[in-house]
Amino acid sequence: MLNQEQQAQYQRDGYVVIPDFKPAEELARLRRRAEQIVDAFDPAESRAVFTTHDQARASDAWFLGSDNTVRCFFEEEAFGPDGQLKQAKALSINKIGHAMHDLDPVFEAFTRDAKLAAVARDLGLEQPQIWQSMYID
Repeated sequence: MLNQEQQAQYQRDGYVVIPDFKPAEELARLRRRAEQIVDAFDPAESRAVFTTHDQARASDAWFLGSDNTVRCFFEEEAFGPDGQLKQAKALSINKIGHAMHDLDPVFEAFTRDAKLAAVARDLGLEQPQIWQSMYID
């Protein structure tokens, strides 16, 4: 699957870009599913904000409990001083995570694709495992 140059890039840089690895329709299917997840999400369930700046907020119960479910997380500036969303819910979500690869059929099919397993093998990963999945738009 990967050529020697791509394998060398991974060894050197820790990542590799594979143009056109997934077909456009498969990516569109993920986007549509993510939109459905956000549409179904009730902000009254949680106003959890995902941030990389404030570890206390990034480790609240909503975040920590997302290891075995699918949850939405808001942008840092999603809410105004009145506690209301500043813009549409769909524009206020930072990410969706973390067990989509296990619980959502669309994300599971994307994640457990044989092509992805072939890339893992080509990178020399002996026992690749999927621990977390996120959708960040």
